Amino acid sequence: METTLLTAEDVAKQLKIKKYTVYELIKRGELPSSKVGKQVRVSQTDINEYLRFSKETRALPFSQASQSRQTALNATRGEAPVASDDPDLGDASEPASVIICGQDLCLDLLVSRISAVELGSSSVLRSYMGSYNGLYALYYGKVSITAAHLWDSETDSYNYPFIRRLLPGIPVGVLRLAGRRQGFYVTKGNPLNIQAWQDLARPDITLINREKGSGTRILLDQKLDKLRLRAAEISGYKRESTSHLVCASTVAKGGADVGCGCEYGAANIPGVDFIPLQLEWYDLVFRLSDRHLPAIREILSYVPSAEFKSNLEMMGGYDLSQTGYYEEF
Repeated sequence: METTLLTAEDVAKQLKIKKYTVYELIKRGELPSSKVGKQVRVSQTDINEYLRFSKETRALPFSQASQSRQTALNATRGEAPVASDDPDLGDASEPASVIICGQDLCLDLLVSRISAVELGSSSVLRSYMGSYNGLYALYYGKVSITAAHLWDSETDSYNYPFIRRLLPGIPVGVLRLAGRRQGFYVTKGNPLNIQAWQDLARPDITLINREKGSGTRILLDQKLDKLRLRAAEISGYKRESTSHLVCASTVAKGGADVGCGCEYGAANIPGVDFIPLQLEWYDLVFRLSDRHLPAIREILSYVPSAEFKSNLEMMGGYDLSQTGYYEEF
């Protein structure tokens, strides 16, 4: 059981940053915290998790030429892609690195699988950007493959409308990984009886939000729009967390009453219940011009297989009824 709770000053010394920066990390939801009386405290476990996440997303082992390294580094940091002066940058037929963008745990299965495939001079990297930014990065050729779970309120469908809008004129393949349940993270036992989207506007409820560009944030914003609820009416709307895990951890430690995310985000967080609200579809998107790459060929073969589905079943929390479904646009 976690017993080590640190003050903001202790955290600042450990991370070698200013105390003000610690409060900013807490405010943005990147570092979960709890309150002891009127004082903010942070657990050593959450500091370790923050450092692990930062290491994975900002210090990946790039071994290619400097320009390719910087392109991949910007992608993994989640920075907005910038159009290059080189018109051929986004259409390179042999990228120095195969970059898979997305946060879901099932992507670890894909990375493990294709890491064993002969990639020549290429390497496999992970980026943890949200769905919207991932498609944007794919448009500019900053990533090779991106996952998406973007709900379109006008058509009540997932991903395809966004793919058409954000990747105009670019032929792509779309491979369905699985279905997931989106909903609320609430305190164990749900003492505030939070059950529906409209409950977020209640004055007794404080939200921890997800970052702009994530599929969860886009889902929430569209739900609020359909209910004619303004963001300003929701306490905590401007506080952002950068992952399902951080969001659920913030709720568990009393930093918020409710957060939005996928079911697996609360699976290993004690003190949190999950309230399911909507089934979503999680897809992989890639340029058809890259279909010849060994990594993509392996993914197209592996995802429909019984082995992949069996692994997802063991992980739990996935709908496999459409796993392996493939379309081209």
